[in-house]
Amino acid sequence: MATTLQKAESTGLRDELLSPRQLLRLLAGSGPNGSDAPALIIDLRARSRYRRSHVPGSHNIPSGWLISGELPDGDLILVGESTRHSATTIEQLQTQGHARRIRHLAGGFGAWQHQDLPVAGRQRMGWPQLFRLASPQEA
Repeated sequence: MATTLQKAESTGLRDELLSPRQLLRLLAGSGPNGSDAPALIIDLRARSRYRRSHVPGSHNIPSGWLISGELPDGDLILVGESTRHSATTIEQLQTQGHARRIRHLAGGFGAWQHQDLPVAGRQRMGWPQLFRLASPQEA
C-alpha cells in the first residue's frame, strides 16, 4: 500500500505541500520564495472541529461542499485532518477540471497544532467557563 507521500509524489502533488512553518510565513506576508501572493485558506474539516480551533484567517468549507460547489477566485491552500484528506480533495477537484493553484498543509491541522502554532476559535474551556461555581455560602 502506498504511503501518503508516495501517493502525493505519484500525482504531482508533492510540490504543492506546504509545511506548517511555510504556511505561517504566508500568513505573515512572506511566502516560501518571499513573493507569494495571498491565497484563500480553506479548512476542510467538520464544522465542529473548525469552531474549536483552526488556522487563523482560514474559512471552513467541508470537503464535500467544496467539491460540489464553485471554487472562489485565486489560489487556494487546503487544511485537512491529514495530508491524505487534503490530497484526496485536490485530486477530486483536478478531476473535475479545476486548474488553479491548489496547495495543502503537510500533516493537516494536527501538524499545525503539534508545532504549537497560533490557532483561532474556541479553545478547550476550563471549569469556570463550563459551570458557574457556587460559593460554600450559596450551596
